[in-house]
Amino acid sequence: MDTVATEVRRSPIEYLQIVWRHRGTVLLSLLIAIGGVLGIDTIRTPTYAATAKISFAKKTPTPTAMGANLIRLQSSSVRAAARQILGVPLPGCAVRQEGTTAIADITCKASSASLAARAANALAGGYNTVMRSEAIQRALSAATLINSRIETTKATVRTLQTAAASVPKNSTLGKLYAKQLTNAYNDLQGLQSQLQGVQVAALSPPNAISVLQAAFPARTPLSPKPKTDLLLGIIAGLAVGVGIAVGRDALDDKLRNRAEFESIARGRPAIGLIPAIREWEDRKTPLLIVAEQPKSPPAEAFRSLRTSLQFMSLDDPIKTLLITSPAAADGKTTTTSNLAYTIAAAGQEVIIVGCDLRKPRIHEFFGVSNDVGFTSVLLGEADLDDALVDVPGSTYLRILPAGPIPPNPAELLSGRRAQIVMDQLKERCDLDIIDSPPMLPVSDAQVLAAKADAVLLVAAAGISAKKDVARSVELLAQVDAALIGVVLNRAPAAEGYSYYRYGYGYGYGYGYGYGYGYGYGGTYGSGGVYGGGAAPVPENLTLPTLSDPAKA
Repeated sequence: MDTVATEVRRSPIEYLQIVWRHRGTVLLSLLIAIGGVLGIDTIRTPTYAATAKISFAKKTPTPTAMGANLIRLQSSSVRAAARQILGVPLPGCAVRQEGTTAIADITCKASSASLAARAANALAGGYNTVMRSEAIQRALSAATLINSRIETTKATVRTLQTAAASVPKNSTLGKLYAKQLTNAYNDLQGLQSQLQGVQVAALSPPNAISVLQAAFPARTPLSPKPKTDLLLGIIAGLAVGVGIAVGRDALDDKLRNRAEFESIARGRPAIGLIPAIREWEDRKTPLLIVAEQPKSPPAEAFRSLRTSLQFMSLDDPIKTLLITSPAAADGKTTTTSNLAYTIAAAGQEVIIVGCDLRKPRIHEFFGVSNDVGFTSVLLGEADLDDALVDVPGSTYLRILPAGPIPPNPAELLSGRRAQIVMDQLKERCDLDIIDSPPMLPVSDAQVLAAKADAVLLVAAAGISAKKDVARSVELLAQVDAALIGVVLNRAPAAEGYSYYRYGYGYGYGYGYGYGYGYGYGGTYGSGGVYGGGAAPVPENLTLPTLSDPAKA
Protein backbone atom coordinates (compact mmCIF):
# COMPACT_ATOMS: atom_id res chain seq x y z
CA MET A 1 0.00 0.00 0.00
CA ASP A 2 1.30 3.40 -0.92
CA THR A 3 2.20 5.77 1.83
CA VAL A 4 -0.04 8.81 1.88
CA ALA A 5 1.89 12.03 2.16
CA THR A 6 0.44 14.57 4.52
CA GLU A 7 3.38 16.89 5.07
CA VAL A 8 3.14 20.03 2.98
CA ARG A 9 5.61 22.88 3.05
CA ARG A 10 3.77 26.02 4.07
CA SER A 11 4.19 29.38 2.40
CA PRO A 12 4.37 32.69 4.30
CA ILE A 13 0.79 33.40 3.27
CA GLU A 14 -0.32 30.10 4.80
CA TYR A 15 1.43 30.98 8.04
CA LEU A 16 -0.44 34.29 8.02
CA GLN A 17 -3.63 32.32 7.55
CA ILE A 18 -2.73 30.14 10.51
CA VAL A 19 -2.21 33.24 12.65
CA TRP A 20 -5.50 34.68 11.44
CA ARG A 21 -7.38 31.46 12.26
CA HIS A 22 -5.97 31.56 15.77
CA ARG A 23 -6.12 35.33 16.09
CA GLY A 24 -8.00 35.00 19.37
CA THR A 25 -5.11 33.08 20.89
CA VAL A 26 -2.57 35.57 19.53
CA LEU A 27 -4.61 38.51 20.80
CA LEU A 28 -5.00 36.94 24.24
CA SER A 29 -1.26 36.30 24.46
CA LEU A 30 -0.58 39.88 23.41
CA LEU A 31 -2.97 41.33 25.98
CA ILE A 32 -1.52 39.15 28.75
CA ALA A 33 2.02 40.23 27.87
CA ILE A 34 1.10 43.91 27.72
CA GLY A 35 -0.89 43.72 30.94
CA GLY A 36 1.93 41.88 32.68
CA VAL A 37 4.51 44.42 31.58
CA LEU A 38 2.38 47.39 32.61
CA GLY A 39 1.52 45.76 35.93
CA ILE A 40 5.15 44.97 36.73
CA ASP A 41 6.28 48.45 35.75
CA THR A 42 3.61 49.91 38.02
CA ILE A 43 4.75 48.05 41.14
CA ARG A 44 8.48 48.08 40.41
CA THR A 45 10.69 50.50 42.35
CA PRO A 46 12.54 52.77 39.91
CA THR A 47 16.26 52.21 39.58
CA TYR A 48 18.64 55.06 38.76
CA ALA A 49 22.28 54.80 37.71
CA ALA A 50 25.13 57.29 38.08
CA THR A 51 28.78 57.02 37.04
CA ALA A 52 31.93 58.73 38.35
CA LYS A 53 35.12 58.66 36.25
CA ILE A 54 38.42 58.31 38.19
CA SER A 55 42.14 57.94 37.48
CA PHE A 56 44.61 55.98 39.64
CA ALA A 57 47.84 57.54 38.35
CA LYS A 58 49.24 59.80 35.71
CA LYS A 59 51.00 56.85 34.12
CA THR A 60 49.30 53.63 33.19
CA PRO A 61 50.02 51.03 35.88
CA THR A 62 50.84 47.43 35.08
CA PRO A 63 47.86 45.10 34.55
CA THR A 64 48.63 43.44 37.87
CA ALA A 65 48.74 46.73 39.72
CA MET A 66 45.60 47.98 38.01
CA GLY A 67 43.76 44.77 38.87
CA ALA A 68 44.82 45.14 42.49
CA ASN A 69 43.59 48.73 42.51
CA LEU A 70 40.16 47.70 41.14
CA ILE A 71 39.83 44.94 43.71
CA ARG A 72 40.83 47.31 46.49
CA LEU A 73 38.29 49.87 45.28
CA GLN A 74 35.53 47.32 45.95
CA SER A 75 36.94 46.05 49.27
CA SER A 76 34.97 46.05 52.50
CA SER A 77 37.22 48.69 54.08
CA VAL A 78 36.65 51.11 51.19
CA ARG A 79 32.90 50.45 51.22
CA ALA A 80 32.83 51.04 54.99
CA ALA A 81 34.60 54.37 54.52
CA ALA A 82 32.18 55.28 51.71
CA ARG A 83 29.22 54.44 53.94
CA GLN A 84 30.54 56.83 56.58
CA ILE A 85 30.78 59.54 53.96
CA LEU A 86 27.35 58.75 52.52
CA GLY A 87 25.60 58.40 55.86
CA VAL A 88 23.40 55.51 54.62
CA PRO A 89 24.13 51.96 53.45
CA LEU A 90 25.96 51.90 50.15
CA PRO A 91 23.86 50.60 47.23
CA GLY A 92 25.18 48.25 44.59
CA CYS A 93 28.20 49.61 42.74
CA ALA A 94 30.40 48.22 39.97
CA VAL A 95 33.84 49.23 38.75
CA ARG A 96 35.01 48.95 35.14
CA GLN A 97 38.42 49.79 33.68
CA GLU A 98 38.48 51.74 30.44
CA GLY A 99 40.58 49.63 28.13
CA THR A 100 44.18 49.39 29.32
CA THR A 101 44.30 52.88 30.80
CA ALA A 102 44.53 53.97 34.42
CA ILE A 103 40.98 55.29 34.15
CA ALA A 104 38.00 53.48 35.64
CA ASP A 105 34.25 54.07 35.93
CA ILE A 106 32.38 53.70 39.20
CA THR A 107 28.69 53.03 38.50
CA CYS A 108 26.18 52.84 41.32
CA LYS A 109 22.48 51.97 41.14
CA ALA A 110 19.91 53.13 43.67
CA SER A 111 16.22 53.83 44.11
CA SER A 112 16.82 57.56 43.70
CA ALA A 113 18.95 59.50 41.24
CA SER A 114 20.55 61.55 44.02
CA LEU A 115 21.54 58.50 46.08
CA ALA A 116 23.11 56.79 43.04
CA ALA A 117 25.24 59.86 42.26
CA ARG A 118 26.29 60.43 45.88
CA ALA A 119 27.15 56.73 46.26
CA ALA A 120 29.50 56.77 43.25
CA ASN A 121 31.24 59.88 44.51
CA ALA A 122 31.36 58.48 48.06
CA LEU A 123 33.06 55.29 46.86
CA ALA A 124 35.79 57.36 45.23
CA GLY A 125 36.12 59.43 48.40
CA GLY A 126 36.17 56.29 50.56
CA TYR A 127 39.07 54.88 48.55
CA ASN A 128 41.08 58.06 49.09
CA THR A 129 40.21 58.03 52.80
CA VAL A 130 41.43 54.47 53.24
CA MET A 131 44.55 55.04 51.19
CA ARG A 132 45.43 58.27 53.12
CA SER A 133 44.86 56.50 56.41
CA GLU A 134 47.20 53.73 55.36
CA ALA A 135 49.76 56.34 54.18
CA ILE A 136 49.62 58.05 57.58
CA GLN A 137 50.14 54.75 59.37
CA ARG A 138 53.14 54.03 57.19
CA ALA A 139 54.55 57.53 57.91
CA LEU A 140 54.11 57.10 61.66
CA SER A 141 55.87 53.74 61.56
CA ALA A 142 58.71 55.30 59.60
CA ALA A 143 58.92 58.22 62.05
CA THR A 144 59.15 55.83 64.97
CA LEU A 145 62.02 54.01 63.32
CA ILE A 146 63.82 57.28 62.49
CA ASN A 147 63.43 58.58 66.03
CA SER A 148 64.99 55.38 67.31
CA ARG A 149 67.93 55.83 64.99
CA ILE A 150 68.26 59.49 66.02
CA GLU A 151 68.47 58.52 69.69
CA THR A 152 71.09 55.91 68.89
CA THR A 153 73.10 58.45 66.91
CA LYS A 154 72.88 61.00 69.71
CA ALA A 155 74.25 58.42 72.16
CA THR A 156 77.11 57.73 69.80
CA VAL A 157 77.87 61.48 69.62
CA ARG A 158 77.96 61.75 73.41
CA THR A 159 80.31 58.79 73.68
CA LEU A 160 82.66 60.22 71.07
CA GLN A 161 82.63 63.62 72.76
CA THR A 162 83.69 62.09 76.08
CA ALA A 163 86.42 60.06 74.47
CA ALA A 164 87.79 63.04 72.49
CA ALA A 165 88.00 65.17 75.60
CA SER A 166 90.39 62.68 77.23
CA VAL A 167 93.09 62.88 74.52
CA PRO A 168 95.00 65.75 72.91
CA LYS A 169 93.25 67.22 69.86
CA ASN A 170 96.35 67.00 67.70
CA SER A 171 97.10 63.46 68.62
CA THR A 172 96.36 60.75 66.21
CA LEU A 173 93.56 59.44 68.43
CA GLY A 174 92.16 62.96 68.91
CA LYS A 175 92.03 63.47 65.15
CA LEU A 176 90.21 60.10 64.73
CA TYR A 177 87.61 61.03 67.35
CA ALA A 178 87.08 64.36 65.65
CA LYS A 179 86.43 62.68 62.28
CA GLN A 180 84.01 60.17 63.82
CA LEU A 181 82.16 63.01 65.54
CA THR A 182 81.78 64.81 62.21
CA ASN A 183 80.31 61.73 60.62
CA ALA A 184 77.94 61.21 63.53
CA TYR A 185 76.77 64.83 63.31
CA ASN A 186 76.12 64.40 59.59
CA ASP A 187 74.13 61.18 60.21
CA LEU A 188 72.09 62.89 62.87
CA GLN A 189 71.35 65.79 60.58
CA GLY A 190 70.21 63.43 57.81
CA LEU A 191 67.93 61.51 60.14
CA GLN A 192 66.35 64.70 61.34
CA SER A 193 65.69 65.74 57.72
CA GLN A 194 64.07 62.34 57.05
CA LEU A 195 61.91 62.76 60.12
CA GLN A 196 60.70 66.14 58.94
CA GLY A 197 59.76 64.68 55.52
CA VAL A 198 57.84 61.84 57.11
CA GLN A 199 56.03 64.23 59.40
CA VAL A 200 54.98 66.40 56.44
CA ALA A 201 53.70 63.32 54.54
CA ALA A 202 51.74 62.19 57.57
CA LEU A 203 50.11 65.57 57.97
CA SER A 204 49.00 65.92 54.28
CA PRO A 205 49.00 62.58 52.44
CA PRO A 206 48.11 62.81 48.68
CA ASN A 207 44.92 61.34 47.18
CA ALA A 208 45.37 57.87 45.76
CA ILE A 209 42.96 58.62 42.92
CA SER A 210 41.77 61.75 41.17
CA VAL A 211 38.15 62.27 40.13
CA LEU A 212 38.07 63.13 36.44
CA GLN A 213 34.29 63.45 36.31
CA ALA A 214 32.02 63.42 39.34
CA ALA A 215 28.74 61.49 39.16
CA PHE A 216 25.55 63.50 38.77
CA PRO A 217 21.88 62.51 39.23
CA ALA A 218 20.25 60.96 36.16
CA ARG A 219 17.10 62.54 34.76
CA THR A 220 15.43 59.27 33.80
CA PRO A 221 15.46 55.94 35.60
CA LEU A 222 17.47 53.02 34.31
CA SER A 223 14.41 50.89 34.90
CA PRO A 224 11.56 50.56 34.40
CA LYS A 225 11.35 52.10 30.93
CA PRO A 226 7.64 51.93 30.03
CA LYS A 227 8.04 52.50 26.31
CA THR A 228 10.84 50.00 25.92
CA ASP A 229 9.15 47.48 28.20
CA LEU A 230 5.88 47.89 26.31
CA LEU A 231 7.63 47.25 23.00
CA LEU A 232 9.35 44.17 24.43
CA GLY A 233 6.03 43.01 25.87
CA ILE A 234 4.35 43.36 22.48
CA ILE A 235 7.15 41.44 20.78
CA ALA A 236 7.10 38.72 23.43
CA GLY A 237 3.30 38.49 23.38
CA LEU A 238 3.20 38.21 19.61
CA ALA A 239 6.03 35.67 19.58
CA VAL A 240 4.34 33.49 22.19
CA GLY A 241 0.93 33.88 20.57
CA VAL A 242 2.21 33.02 17.11
CA GLY A 243 4.14 30.09 18.55
CA ILE A 244 1.01 28.77 20.24
CA ALA A 245 -1.01 29.32 17.05
CA VAL A 246 1.49 27.42 14.92
CA GLY A 247 1.71 24.68 17.55
CA ARG A 248 -2.08 24.34 17.74
CA ASP A 249 -2.27 24.21 13.97
CA ALA A 250 0.40 21.51 13.87
CA LEU A 251 -1.65 19.46 16.32
CA ASP A 252 -4.85 20.18 14.38
CA ASP A 253 -5.59 17.35 11.96
CA LYS A 254 -8.17 19.36 10.01
CA LEU A 255 -7.69 19.80 6.28
CA ARG A 256 -6.86 23.41 5.54
CA ASN A 257 -6.02 24.07 1.90
CA ARG A 258 -5.77 22.80 -1.64
CA ALA A 259 -2.10 21.78 -1.39
CA GLU A 260 -2.76 19.55 1.62
CA PHE A 261 -5.76 17.98 -0.08
CA GLU A 262 -3.89 17.21 -3.29
CA SER A 263 -0.95 15.78 -1.36
CA ILE A 264 -3.13 13.48 0.72
CA ALA A 265 -5.04 12.48 -2.43
CA ARG A 266 -1.78 11.24 -3.92
CA GLY A 267 -1.48 14.02 -6.45
CA ARG A 268 -5.06 14.04 -7.74
CA PRO A 269 -5.87 17.59 -8.80
CA ALA A 270 -8.29 19.83 -6.99
CA ILE A 271 -10.63 20.45 -9.89
CA GLY A 272 -13.13 22.33 -7.77
CA LEU A 273 -12.68 25.00 -5.09
CA ILE A 274 -15.84 25.96 -3.23
CA PRO A 275 -15.30 28.80 -0.74
CA ALA A 276 -16.84 29.23 2.68
CA ILE A 277 -19.72 31.67 2.63
CA ARG A 278 -20.70 32.59 6.16
CA GLU A 279 -23.91 34.44 5.43
CA TRP A 280 -25.75 31.16 4.75
CA GLU A 281 -24.21 28.90 7.38
CA ASP A 282 -27.37 28.92 9.50
CA ARG A 283 -29.59 27.80 6.65
CA LYS A 284 -31.60 24.73 7.67
CA THR A 285 -32.91 23.60 4.29
CA PRO A 286 -30.92 22.35 1.29
CA LEU A 287 -29.86 24.99 -1.19
CA LEU A 288 -29.71 24.44 -4.95
CA ILE A 289 -27.77 27.62 -5.37
CA VAL A 290 -27.15 27.29 -9.13
CA ALA A 291 -30.92 27.58 -9.59
CA GLU A 292 -31.73 30.06 -6.82
CA GLN A 293 -28.69 32.29 -7.32
CA PRO A 294 -27.48 31.58 -10.88
CA LYS A 295 -25.23 34.64 -11.08
CA SER A 296 -23.66 34.21 -7.66
CA PRO A 297 -20.05 33.23 -7.03
CA PRO A 298 -20.99 29.74 -5.80
CA ALA A 299 -22.94 29.09 -8.96
CA GLU A 300 -19.89 30.14 -10.96
CA ALA A 301 -17.81 27.72 -8.88
CA PHE A 302 -19.99 24.78 -9.91
CA ARG A 303 -19.98 25.86 -13.56
CA SER A 304 -16.18 25.97 -13.42
CA LEU A 305 -16.18 22.49 -11.89
CA ARG A 306 -18.41 21.34 -14.76
CA THR A 307 -15.97 22.81 -17.29
CA SER A 308 -13.03 21.03 -15.67
CA LEU A 309 -14.89 17.70 -15.88
CA GLN A 310 -15.68 18.35 -19.56
CA PHE A 311 -11.99 18.75 -20.35
CA MET A 312 -11.09 15.64 -18.37
CA SER A 313 -13.61 13.52 -20.30
CA LEU A 314 -12.80 14.71 -23.85
CA ASP A 315 -10.76 11.62 -24.72
CA ASP A 316 -12.40 9.13 -22.36
CA PRO A 317 -16.07 10.03 -21.79
CA ILE A 318 -17.39 9.48 -18.28
CA LYS A 319 -20.76 7.75 -18.11
CA THR A 320 -20.98 7.17 -14.36
CA LEU A 321 -19.61 9.69 -11.86
CA LEU A 322 -19.67 8.92 -8.14
CA ILE A 323 -19.39 11.76 -5.66
CA THR A 324 -18.48 10.90 -2.09
CA SER A 325 -16.70 12.34 0.95
CA PRO A 326 -14.76 11.04 3.94
CA ALA A 327 -17.43 11.83 6.51
CA ALA A 328 -20.60 13.75 7.15
CA ALA A 329 -20.94 17.52 6.70
CA ASP A 330 -18.29 17.65 3.96
CA GLY A 331 -20.76 18.82 1.28
CA LYS A 332 -20.89 15.83 -1.09
CA THR A 333 -24.70 15.83 -1.53
CA THR A 334 -24.79 19.55 -2.19
CA THR A 335 -21.94 19.18 -4.66
CA THR A 336 -23.79 16.37 -6.39
CA SER A 337 -27.00 18.40 -6.72
CA ASN A 338 -25.48 21.64 -7.92
CA LEU A 339 -22.97 20.02 -10.26
CA ALA A 340 -25.67 17.85 -11.87
CA TYR A 341 -27.88 20.89 -12.39
CA THR A 342 -25.11 22.85 -14.12
CA ILE A 343 -24.20 19.92 -16.40
CA ALA A 344 -27.85 19.49 -17.39
CA ALA A 345 -28.10 23.22 -17.96
CA ALA A 346 -25.32 22.86 -20.55
CA GLY A 347 -27.45 20.44 -22.57
CA GLN A 348 -26.39 17.00 -21.33
CA GLU A 349 -28.88 14.34 -20.25
CA VAL A 350 -28.11 13.78 -16.56
CA ILE A 351 -29.60 11.39 -14.02
CA ILE A 352 -28.87 11.78 -10.35
CA VAL A 353 -28.95 8.43 -8.57
CA GLY A 354 -29.65 8.55 -4.85
CA CYS A 355 -27.50 5.75 -3.48
CA ASP A 356 -27.34 6.94 0.10
CA LEU A 357 -29.72 4.26 1.31
CA ARG A 358 -29.27 5.06 5.00
CA LYS A 359 -29.88 8.80 5.31
CA PRO A 360 -31.09 9.98 1.89
CA ARG A 361 -31.24 13.73 1.28
CA ILE A 362 -30.78 14.21 -2.44
CA HIS A 363 -34.55 14.42 -3.09
CA GLU A 364 -34.84 17.38 -0.71
CA PHE A 365 -32.73 19.55 -3.01
CA PHE A 366 -35.24 19.21 -5.81
CA GLY A 367 -38.45 19.02 -3.80
CA VAL A 368 -39.45 15.56 -5.05
CA SER A 369 -40.86 12.57 -3.19
CA ASN A 370 -38.72 9.76 -1.86
CA ASP A 371 -41.53 7.24 -1.61
CA VAL A 372 -40.39 5.45 -4.76
CA GLY A 373 -36.78 5.27 -5.82
CA PHE A 374 -33.64 3.22 -6.30
CA THR A 375 -34.48 0.66 -3.61
CA SER A 376 -37.92 0.20 -5.12
CA VAL A 377 -36.33 -0.67 -8.49
CA LEU A 378 -33.78 -3.00 -6.89
CA LEU A 379 -36.52 -4.89 -5.04
CA GLY A 380 -38.71 -5.14 -8.15
CA GLU A 381 -41.41 -2.96 -6.62
CA ALA A 382 -41.23 -0.33 -9.36
CA ASP A 383 -40.13 0.02 -12.95
CA LEU A 384 -36.99 2.08 -13.54
CA ASP A 385 -38.65 4.51 -15.94
CA ASP A 386 -41.53 4.99 -13.55
CA ALA A 387 -39.17 5.70 -10.65
CA LEU A 388 -37.25 8.39 -12.56
CA VAL A 389 -38.50 11.90 -11.74
CA ASP A 390 -38.12 14.98 -13.91
CA VAL A 391 -36.59 17.91 -12.05
CA PRO A 392 -38.82 20.98 -12.22
CA GLY A 393 -37.21 23.81 -14.18
CA SER A 394 -34.63 21.62 -15.91
CA THR A 395 -35.07 20.07 -19.34
CA TYR A 396 -32.25 17.55 -19.18
CA LEU A 397 -32.10 16.60 -15.51
CA ARG A 398 -33.86 13.65 -13.88
CA ILE A 399 -33.45 12.13 -10.45
CA LEU A 400 -33.76 8.60 -9.15
CA PRO A 401 -34.37 9.13 -5.43
CA ALA A 402 -32.98 6.67 -2.92
CA GLY A 403 -36.43 5.36 -2.08
CA PRO A 404 -37.48 3.67 1.15
CA ILE A 405 -34.62 2.84 3.51
CA PRO A 406 -33.84 -0.91 3.40
CA PRO A 407 -32.50 -3.01 6.28
CA ASN A 408 -29.51 -4.20 4.21
CA PRO A 409 -28.15 -1.32 2.09
CA ALA A 410 -24.66 -2.79 1.54
CA GLU A 411 -26.08 -6.12 0.32
CA LEU A 412 -28.45 -4.41 -2.10
CA LEU A 413 -25.72 -2.21 -3.57
CA SER A 414 -23.28 -5.08 -4.01
CA GLY A 415 -25.83 -7.40 -5.65
CA ARG A 416 -26.14 -8.24 -9.34
CA ARG A 417 -29.46 -6.39 -9.57
CA ALA A 418 -27.71 -3.10 -8.67
CA GLN A 419 -25.24 -3.53 -11.54
CA ILE A 420 -28.09 -4.25 -13.96
CA VAL A 421 -29.91 -1.08 -12.90
CA MET A 422 -26.68 0.95 -13.24
CA ASP A 423 -26.21 -0.35 -16.78
CA GLN A 424 -29.79 0.53 -17.62
CA LEU A 425 -29.29 4.06 -16.32
CA LYS A 426 -26.29 4.52 -18.62
CA GLU A 427 -28.54 3.79 -21.59
CA ARG A 428 -31.01 6.49 -20.56
CA CYS A 429 -28.68 9.50 -20.25
CA ASP A 430 -25.32 11.01 -21.07
CA LEU A 431 -24.11 10.96 -17.46
CA ASP A 432 -25.12 9.24 -14.23
CA ILE A 433 -24.10 11.09 -11.10
CA ILE A 434 -24.25 8.92 -8.00
CA ASP A 435 -24.83 10.47 -4.61
CA SER A 436 -23.20 7.95 -2.29
CA PRO A 437 -22.87 7.74 1.49
CA PRO A 438 -19.64 8.97 3.08
CA MET A 439 -16.63 6.67 2.81
CA LEU A 440 -15.83 6.04 6.44
CA PRO A 441 -19.07 5.29 8.29
CA VAL A 442 -20.07 2.39 6.05
CA SER A 443 -18.72 0.33 3.13
CA ASP A 444 -21.48 1.36 0.69
CA ALA A 445 -19.32 3.97 -1.05
CA GLN A 446 -16.56 1.43 -1.74
CA VAL A 447 -19.05 -0.90 -3.38
CA LEU A 448 -20.41 1.88 -5.57
CA ALA A 449 -16.97 3.30 -6.40
CA ALA A 450 -15.94 -0.01 -7.93
CA LYS A 451 -18.90 0.25 -10.35
CA ALA A 452 -18.34 3.90 -11.38
CA ASP A 453 -16.29 5.21 -14.31
CA ALA A 454 -14.93 8.06 -12.18
CA VAL A 455 -14.98 9.24 -8.57
CA LEU A 456 -14.84 12.73 -7.08
CA LEU A 457 -13.85 13.05 -3.43
CA VAL A 458 -15.31 16.07 -1.63
CA ALA A 459 -13.75 17.36 1.59
CA ALA A 460 -14.33 20.51 3.62
CA ALA A 461 -11.50 22.76 4.73
CA GLY A 462 -11.53 23.19 8.47
CA ILE A 463 -13.95 20.26 8.93
CA SER A 464 -12.52 17.16 7.27
CA ALA A 465 -9.70 15.45 9.16
CA LYS A 466 -6.54 14.71 7.19
CA LYS A 467 -6.48 11.16 8.47
CA ASP A 468 -10.06 10.67 7.29
CA VAL A 469 -9.19 11.97 3.83
CA ALA A 470 -6.13 9.73 3.70
CA ARG A 471 -8.16 6.72 4.80
CA SER A 472 -10.81 7.47 2.17
CA VAL A 473 -8.16 7.56 -0.56
CA GLU A 474 -6.80 4.23 0.68
CA LEU A 475 -10.25 2.64 0.65
CA LEU A 476 -10.86 3.85 -2.91
CA ALA A 477 -7.50 2.45 -3.96
CA GLN A 478 -8.38 -0.92 -2.44
CA VAL A 479 -11.26 -1.32 -4.91
CA ASP A 480 -9.32 0.23 -7.84
CA ALA A 481 -11.72 3.14 -8.00
CA ALA A 482 -10.96 5.77 -10.64
CA LEU A 483 -10.39 8.78 -8.39
CA ILE A 484 -9.97 11.52 -11.01
CA GLY A 485 -9.87 14.54 -8.72
CA VAL A 486 -10.93 16.20 -5.52
CA VAL A 487 -13.24 19.06 -4.65
CA LEU A 488 -12.30 21.33 -1.75
CA ASN A 489 -15.35 22.71 0.01
CA ARG A 490 -15.05 25.76 2.26
CA ALA A 491 -11.82 26.67 0.46
CA PRO A 492 -9.95 29.61 2.03
CA ALA A 493 -9.90 32.86 0.11
CA ALA A 494 -6.14 32.58 -0.49
CA GLU A 495 -6.76 29.62 -2.82
CA GLY A 496 -7.80 32.07 -5.51
CA TYR A 497 -11.34 30.88 -6.12
CA SER A 498 -12.58 34.43 -6.66
CA TYR A 499 -10.63 34.75 -9.93
CA TYR A 500 -12.49 34.05 -13.16
CA ARG A 501 -11.43 34.21 -16.76
CA TYR A 502 -13.51 37.25 -17.46
CA GLY A 503 -12.06 39.06 -14.50
CA TYR A 504 -14.24 39.56 -11.49
CA GLY A 505 -14.23 38.41 -7.90
CA TYR A 506 -16.43 38.43 -4.88
CA GLY A 507 -15.97 39.09 -1.23
CA TYR A 508 -19.30 37.58 -0.25
CA GLY A 509 -21.35 34.46 -0.97
CA TYR A 510 -23.89 31.99 0.15
CA GLY A 511 -23.94 28.65 1.96
CA TYR A 512 -25.68 26.38 4.37
CA GLY A 513 -25.09 23.51 6.74
CA TYR A 514 -27.16 20.62 8.05
CA GLY A 515 -26.54 17.08 9.32
CA TYR A 516 -27.93 13.84 10.58
CA GLY A 517 -26.51 11.03 12.68
CA TYR A 518 -25.68 7.38 12.33
CA GLY A 519 -22.64 5.50 13.15
CA TYR A 520 -19.31 7.19 12.41
CA GLY A 521 -17.96 9.59 14.96
CA GLY A 522 -21.46 10.46 16.10
CA THR A 523 -22.70 12.34 13.03
CA TYR A 524 -23.41 11.36 9.47
CA GLY A 525 -24.85 14.09 7.34
CA SER A 526 -24.52 16.24 4.35
CA GLY A 527 -23.82 19.89 4.41
CA GLY A 528 -21.54 22.56 3.28
CA VAL A 529 -20.95 26.19 2.64
CA TYR A 530 -20.64 27.41 -0.89
CA GLY A 531 -19.19 30.30 -2.79
CA GLY A 532 -17.76 31.10 -6.16
CA GLY A 533 -14.62 29.74 -7.68
CA ALA A 534 -12.81 26.80 -9.16
CA ALA A 535 -9.52 25.59 -10.41
CA PRO A 536 -8.11 27.51 -13.41
CA VAL A 537 -9.03 26.22 -16.88
CA PRO A 538 -6.61 26.40 -19.83
CA GLU A 539 -7.49 29.48 -21.84
CA ASN A 540 -6.31 28.08 -25.20
CA LEU A 541 -9.04 25.39 -25.29
CA THR A 542 -12.37 25.94 -26.98
CA LEU A 543 -15.54 24.66 -25.39
CA PRO A 544 -18.51 23.44 -27.37
CA THR A 545 -21.27 25.97 -27.74
CA LEU A 546 -23.94 24.92 -25.24
CA SER A 547 -27.00 26.66 -23.93
CA ASP A 548 -26.97 27.41 -20.23
CA PRO A 549 -30.36 28.46 -18.89
CA ALA A 550 -28.90 28.81 -15.39
CA LYS A 551 -26.88 31.80 -16.51
CA ALA A 552 -29.78 33.49 -18.29
